[in-house]
Amino acid sequence: MSQSAGVAQATTTTAYAGVPAPAATAPSAPGAVTGRQTGASRTTSTTPGWLAQWRLVIAAVCVLASTLTALMLLNTWQDTRAASADTAQLVRVQTIKVNLLRADALATNAFLVGGLEPAEQRAAYDSALVEVERTLTDAAQAQPADRAALAALNEAVLTYTSSMELARANNRQGFPVGAAYLNQASTGLRSTALPLVDNLVTANQQRSRDAMSPLPWILVVLPGLLALVALGWLNQQLAQRFRRRFNVGIVAAGAATLVMVGLAAVAAGNQGSEDSRLLKGSYATVVDGVIARSAANDAKANESLRLISRGSGATYEKKWEAAAATIVDKTSGEALGSVAGQWSTYAAAHAKIVALDTEGNWDQAVAAATSSASGSSTAAFNAVDDSLRKVVDAAGNRTTDDLDSGRFLFLGLLILALVAGLAGAAAAWRGVTTRIEEYS
Repeated sequence: MSQSAGVAQATTTTAYAGVPAPAATAPSAPGAVTGRQTGASRTTSTTPGWLAQWRLVIAAVCVLASTLTALMLLNTWQDTRAASADTAQLVRVQTIKVNLLRADALATNAFLVGGLEPAEQRAAYDSALVEVERTLTDAAQAQPADRAALAALNEAVLTYTSSMELARANNRQGFPVGAAYLNQASTGLRSTALPLVDNLVTANQQRSRDAMSPLPWILVVLPGLLALVALGWLNQQLAQRFRRRFNVGIVAAGAATLVMVGLAAVAAGNQGSEDSRLLKGSYATVVDGVIARSAANDAKANESLRLISRGSGATYEKKWEAAAATIVDKTSGEALGSVAGQWSTYAAAHAKIVALDTEGNWDQAVAAATSSASGSSTAAFNAVDDSLRKVVDAAGNRTTDDLDSGRFLFLGLLILALVAGLAGAAAAWRGVTTRIEEYS
């Protein structure tokens, strides 16, 4: 029996010999965690870091959007200031041209009288040149970019006045050479001085038009719209991680950014509409009015030069007709329509002078051209010139006043837009910070 027991024990031992014994398990160290616990711990430790990174990014996006929006609005505000200054400078240089042509018209008309010209015309001639000198100084101080051209123009004006003084001095003494000096002065004015003025007019007109062409409103609001997209994406990411549909801070940031976008759109849109209105309204009246007034004075000077030149009158008549066509074109609109009738009256008086000269009644033609009585050519011309001057002055003041008055409202909207954008950045920062604090 003991032998059987030994066999059974051996069999049992052999049966379990192929089964590996369980590995000894070392005692767990204090504080050790399992693999599953390690993964959970990693998730917990990286979420605050992820939030901190996106807090910085979204705040930077909001700040950048508000800064770009403010800079674009500021650029438009500065353009509005420049447009006002450039429009004022445009009026100055155009006034120089008008007064030069007016002085020439007065001098040539007085030249027809012979001897000592009428005191009234002499005073008007001197006044026109004094105005030219004063305006040249003002224009040089107002716009440094024009100083070189204005200096050259000043030299051309001095040359003109010197030649004209020689012409008038010889005319007072009855010397025929006075007519040659007169033609030299008038020709030099048109070949040297007036092209310089025209270049200045073109430059300032281009500057003022460019300044009254602000950035499109859609471009101004684009940074804010992109910031809204970024805020919406971040809110969605937070909703997925925390099972909360909205983050209060992100929503507040979106509302503030939306306010910024709205203010920027209103500011840019209103300024664009205002500039468009001015370009088609009072600004256009300034440009057309000065062109018409310059052409009118040129026409009056050519009327006198026709009679002075006698046999060469046809040449000056063609110049008169060219100037007349310009005036008819520029006074065809509503703003200058009232001048069109006055110009027709002067044109009819001029036609009588031409008829007298053509028929050989030169003395009568000169008498008609130099008379300042009611119904005369000079009286009709003075009415045209005075009306154009008033219209241009009023339109110029209205343009600069409108540009200046709109700047303050625009600046206020700019500041509010910037504050709203920065408030959005602060709200976004606080909204993400609240989630981070949940881990502390």
